[in-house]
Amino acid sequence: MKHYFATLTLLFCTLFVYCQHSKLNSQIELGGLRGIQLSKSFPILKSGGMAQLNVSKPLGDYVSLGLGVAYIQLEDETFTPLFIHCRASRNENDNGLFYNTAVGYSQATNQTFEDAINSRYVGKMYFSPGMGYQYRISQKLGLTASFNYILQKVDLEHYNRDHQLYHTESLTIDLIAFKVGLILY
Repeated sequence: MKHYFATLTLLFCTLFVYCQHSKLNSQIELGGLRGIQLSKSFPILKSGGMAQLNVSKPLGDYVSLGLGVAYIQLEDETFTPLFIHCRASRNENDNGLFYNTAVGYSQATNQTFEDAINSRYVGKMYFSPGMGYQYRISQKLGLTASFNYILQKVDLEHYNRDHQLYHTESLTIDLIAFKVGLILY
């Protein structure tokens, strides 16, 4: 975890040193989710919603790199991922297709295990590639619509009476997201 934040901080500082002449782009997205949770016992269907904020700097005309944070609410789980966000498009100033990827780490809570004494629900890796369409309304404003695949890893940790970890069940939550958003250039 410490290495993750150190790498993230170093990458973000390098990004801003490299791109001091360019301005920040912000993107706010809202979306709906549908997917499945895969575990060792049986799959469980999931659905919910999300809100996401990305702040990035252009690395030329085609690629931008930055940080993002999201809030994902499923039936009984909540995830708050912090991630590195990369976006590529034909040209920043044109309408058209774009591709994006988010890689990071997520905090997680589950209402079922919130008050459990001998269990913990721990968020892990977050990965979300996708593609969409951007439409530039004005010099400072644009709209987006995108489809993303979201992979969220989670560990369900079980402890004995002495508070020692004796079993960990790794869970994978696969989701498809449709998001609409607003870009501030």
